Amino acid sequence: MPRANFTRAALLAAFMAMLTLAPFSAPAADDADVAAYRRAVEQRFAEWLQELWPDAEAAGVSRTTFDANRKGLKLNWSLPHLVLPNPAAPGGPALPESLAKAMGPKHQPEFDAPVYYFKDGTLAALSATGRGKVAQLRPTLAAIQKQYSVPASIVVAIWGRETGFGKIDAPYDAIGTIATQGFLGRRPDEFRAQLIAALKIVEENHATRAQLKSSWAGAMGYTQFMPTDFEKFAVDFDGDGKRDIWNSIPDSLASTANSLKSQGWDGAKVWGYEVQLPQGFDCTLQGPDKARPIEEWMKLGVARVLGQAFPQGTLGDSAFIVLPAGLKGPAFLGTDNFSVLKLYNNSDVYAIFVGHVADMIAANAPVKFAGAWQPVERLPRDRIQRFQEVLVAQGHDVGKVDGLAGFKTRAAIGVTEKRLGLPLTCYPSQRLVDAVMKEASAAKQ
Repeated sequence: MPRANFTRAALLAAFMAMLTLAPFSAPAADDADVAAYRRAVEQRFAEWLQELWPDAEAAGVSRTTFDANRKGLKLNWSLPHLVLPNPAAPGGPALPESLAKAMGPKHQPEFDAPVYYFKDGTLAALSATGRGKVAQLRPTLAAIQKQYSVPASIVVAIWGRETGFGKIDAPYDAIGTIATQGFLGRRPDEFRAQLIAALKIVEENHATRAQLKSSWAGAMGYTQFMPTDFEKFAVDFDGDGKRDIWNSIPDSLASTANSLKSQGWDGAKVWGYEVQLPQGFDCTLQGPDKARPIEEWMKLGVARVLGQAFPQGTLGDSAFIVLPAGLKGPAFLGTDNFSVLKLYNNSDVYAIFVGHVADMIAANAPVKFAGAWQPVERLPRDRIQRFQEVLVAQGHDVGKVDGLAGFKTRAAIGVTEKRLGLPLTCYPSQRLVDAVMKEASAAKQ
């Protein structure tokens, strides 16, 4: 269930986006091109909404609910990462340059340089508060852990990461936000399904439209569930007859544990380990597709940091190398549980963050990474995406061509660095990108 995480940083980014877009929220009278473009897109949006009715009806949404929630629905132009059509509709006005520039790509914490994601102060604050929550909710968390085999520390760490233990208010109307993402977002098919699921939540009286507040990506509740997550994994743990992820902490935390357990969490395993790599380690060996037993990694010189031993009985467990910053940052061995955390939010640094905060909560003490996060270059996402397109044309598997340096892209970078005789890092650099793009340009001539 691909997710877009809602954090203080994301909220701030979205708020800044709103400020940036303020001139376009109500176009000035002399900005005729922008106004005409927006009118045409809104008209097509209204038609798109009406076209959803057969699928909504098939899903069990009544016409009354459908019409009531569609009435007056407008696009939320303030959302980040929208893909504006050009032209607005077949035969319609072209996308004005000023609007295209104002709504260009914006950062999301999971997709930025990893070092900015792991602030010592943030880790310490979340883990300290998390330990307090574990003590406060001990009977509830013990019951959740017993039923779902997911450690209380993991569930609490997700709660802290997603909404600061409920302190961060979701500011958006979920249905309007999800509808906008379904029409103008990067994953329209996914959000189309999310919109129908959100309408079902209202239809089945789990929550009112007014209660459906969300992040800019439509995630809701204490632990940020998308509507389809709610449909599949939400549970009534407090026994009041409702699955309430908006107001019930027990329901929210149990639903999170159920989500992880249902998607493969193994209660006998940890999420992963920080490790020390041997000198000259080949960073192209990273990623789930190169998993092998821990004992085989040990034979290659991979060891836990600070001289720690792997727990007894785990040497036969399958694990894979995770290098979120390539060789310019700490290294980790991820278990299958690491991959389950990524189903909650498809980001290596998110899974590491949650796992690390959970470790700090469980240890009842600050735990710092042994490896250092070295400075890395921050390249524009569209530049990385063009770079990925060239790598694919050269025969590399980079995973999704989305401007994000996932493990397959990082491995392909390592292969390319070897070929070009560049220092091995497995992380994007301006030098490497320029060299590859120059090769591609020369090949076209």
